Amino acid sequence: MAAIEFEQVGKAYDGKVWAVRHLDLTVADGEFVVLVGPSGCGKTTALRMLAGLEQITEGSIRIGGRRVNDVDPRDRDIAMVFQNYALYPHMNVYDNIGFGLRMQRVPKEERRAKIEHAARILGLTDHLKRKPGQLSGGQRQRVAMGRAIVREPQAFLMDEPLSNLDARLRVQMRTEISRIQHELGVTTVYVTHDQVEAMTMAHRVAVLRRGSLQQLDTPQGVYDRPANLFVASFIGSPAMNLLEGRIERRDDRLVCTLGDRELPIPDELAAARPALAGYVGRLVAVGIRPEHLTGNDGGDAGAVISARVKVAEALGSEVLVHAEIDAAAVVRDEILEGLADADETELVAELGQSDTGKAVVIARLPADADVRAGQSLELAVDVRKLHFFDLEDGTAIAR
Repeated sequence: MAAIEFEQVGKAYDGKVWAVRHLDLTVADGEFVVLVGPSGCGKTTALRMLAGLEQITEGSIRIGGRRVNDVDPRDRDIAMVFQNYALYPHMNVYDNIGFGLRMQRVPKEERRAKIEHAARILGLTDHLKRKPGQLSGGQRQRVAMGRAIVREPQAFLMDEPLSNLDARLRVQMRTEISRIQHELGVTTVYVTHDQVEAMTMAHRVAVLRRGSLQQLDTPQGVYDRPANLFVASFIGSPAMNLLEGRIERRDDRLVCTLGDRELPIPDELAAARPALAGYVGRLVAVGIRPEHLTGNDGGDAGAVISARVKVAEALGSEVLVHAEIDAAAVVRDEILEGLADADETELVAELGQSDTGKAVVIARLPADADVRAGQSLELAVDVRKLHFFDLEDGTAIAR
């Protein structure tokens, strides 16, 4: 096993269009790091440079301390798993898994032992004589994993390996891949546009935008402490509500004005974000996660905003309420990019494009909440969980 290091790595096409720029990223020995971001953000290009399938324009890549910029892909001691499986249809599972070993002229008995070991790990022992056409999508993906496992590489590289599976199989295979990686302890770099995969599988998540690393942190760290407006809008489903607010001071305490309401900023939150004091009298972007915007149950009236329901989505375990409030939505390029994978209905709601010009927010309410379109209601804001961002550069304020 080995650590992986990107040092100021860049890739330009035709010397003009940069797909990846100044990428600094270290993956520890045995770590599972997921590269995530919208289409075109450079994550697959970064993986292909690591694999040796793309030439590096600038910077260095090291695997196990060895600089591999000019090393042939087959000599980098890595194994790739692709989204299309790339199985040989005329070979059975046993031969597909062992194909690379046979090409390396591994002795037959050693080859058999490795194939059978991988098959046991992957639950494929009873399918070794079957052809790929006789397998389900999940089983074919396991065969592709098996082909990587038997090579005992220094690192696994996975490029959208679950994108061709249906929703149920994706959930199952997420669990399987995480289990296998934990069991084998192999350094793994995994590319996906699906934030659920990133959040549920990774030890750390690397969020990319336009070829640049935006944030590298644990899944919970990225969710709780987004570095900027792009990360805030991309990570989380439904996305974070982003509104224009003004920081003011009232009797030596900070408050945030949203439309016609003032939300108190708790002392502990102000202490954790001392830079907020420098924004008094200025507009900022205020972030509120849907789960921190809930039905008012008689709590602090100073942390409540009035809303009018536009859509109520009953999901069984909860109700997602799209509601219009008296405030302005923050709409910027990075937020549009962060919401690029949302469908049209969700996108319109999350961007706050109400026909009245007011912001539309999303709130999570309990499953038994009785709400209907057109209804007026009060939404309680958990002010301890507010996020604040600079409106000029989009960065988090005193994270």
